[in-house]
Amino acid sequence: MLSEQQANRAIELYADTVRRICMVHLKNQADSEDIFQTVFLKYLLRDQPFENEQHEKAWMIRVTINACKDLLKSHWHKTTVDLDAASAVPAPQEEEGSLLAAVNLLPPKYRTVIYLYYYEG
Repeated sequence: MLSEQQANRAIELYADTVRRICMVHLKNQADSEDIFQTVFLKYLLRDQPFENEQHEKAWMIRVTINACKDLLKSHWHKTTVDLDAASAVPAPQEEEGSLLAAVNLLPPKYRTVIYLYYYEG
């Protein structure tokens, strides 16, 4: 098990990366926070040392992606409905002909990439 100092260093270095990866895959803040905690718990419980900082970063990214995929294919995730979707509140309408309206017409995998790149930087 790693020391508190090592854990704090890892959180400072990789917290943003882990959160971004979670949000891209899960598109849900609560699930992203759960995976964030899971990834850093696995980091703390890891017994083997890393070869270098690049190996550590690659490990963090791979564990984050795998944890997101595991959550998405879990039975619980497949059988539950998002609270926003259940309430059936219509989304705000964009002005017809706007670029954002056109982006929202794209398939979800393209919509997310375009939105993140051009609107969120």
